[in-house]
Amino acid sequence: MTSKTETNHAPGAQKIDAGSIAKPFREEVRTQVQKLKDSGIDAPLLVGLLANNDPAARKYAEWTGRACRADGIRYELRSIDDPIDVEAALRDANDDPRVHGIIVYYPIFGQVESFSGESQDDYLRDTVSYKCDVEGLCHKYRSSLYRNIRYVDFPKNTKKCVLPCTALSVVKILESCPTCYDKSKPIGRHMETRTVSIINRSEIVGRPLAAMLANDGADVYSIDIDSIYLFRGGKLHKCDGETPESCVRKSNIVVTGVPTKAYRLPSEWIQPNTTVVNVASFKNVNEDEILQIEGVQYIPMVGKVTVAMLERNLMRLFYNFHHPDRQLEDRYKTALEAQRPAPWYGNTLQLYTALAATAILGMMLTRSK
Repeated sequence: MTSKTETNHAPGAQKIDAGSIAKPFREEVRTQVQKLKDSGIDAPLLVGLLANNDPAARKYAEWTGRACRADGIRYELRSIDDPIDVEAALRDANDDPRVHGIIVYYPIFGQVESFSGESQDDYLRDTVSYKCDVEGLCHKYRSSLYRNIRYVDFPKNTKKCVLPCTALSVVKILESCPTCYDKSKPIGRHMETRTVSIINRSEIVGRPLAAMLANDGADVYSIDIDSIYLFRGGKLHKCDGETPESCVRKSNIVVTGVPTKAYRLPSEWIQPNTTVVNVASFKNVNEDEILQIEGVQYIPMVGKVTVAMLERNLMRLFYNFHHPDRQLEDRYKTALEAQRPAPWYGNTLQLYTALAATAILGMMLTRSK
């Protein structure tokens, strides 16, 4: 981790470069890709779908392409002129056996209402196949995260779930900060005694991040425009007596993700020795002011770590579902199951009925004696 402490900063205050946090993860990906190539296996293919003119989305697409090519991953950006055609393009990518990962650059429709659900963008997220979802935002991965299920193939537990890459990038950043995670404690308790405020409750960042940090033992305040919730011990609690200020003041960690240029988190709310992570594409804090607070660790951008997590997720999907050895293993298991004799009972209800009838008959015979 590279940090920068200026002479005009408060004692212990530092600005941390997220690029240095991303570096070892990208090196690991490069090693995995090279091993595949040495074995005669093509590098995984990531397909990006872009159907908007949003500057942040285009910048993210450029970062993704540059990073993938630098790390040996194949990347293909598919630009779509009419947003209404995104669903068809997405389904084509889902069904293409050459494609190992898919990323859709949002927003496309924003929060415009959809016949298919709350918004068309939400519908598209759930349309991405879980076998190709590098962002970890489809319903299968979100629901697994919120129930703290860590494997796709429970109870075999051989294929780990993919986690939302932006939220995961924040977790990896916090893990690199010495005061945030305590790895000497058991899994699920690494963040005990830590209090976190997340000023964002989107499905892309805020909600999954709150669940991930709560699953690691933290008390997490999820702050939105008109409500505050506390994630604690696997449960969600409505906080009627709290304000954004009261939550931030009691927090060791503050994550800001407000997508507007006008928003600024009041610097006087931030306490000494707090870790502040800015997830938004705009600066949600006054950098000069918070670096005058003793012991503050400030991470201004997470984009480079997010791209590293996206690559990491792609490799996990490849090994879970697309690697030739995994596909051969899955086909073998399917063939064995097809050859296995069918049980004498048709379904679980029939089995239960038969067992219950047998037990009742046994009781009747015993009484008759």
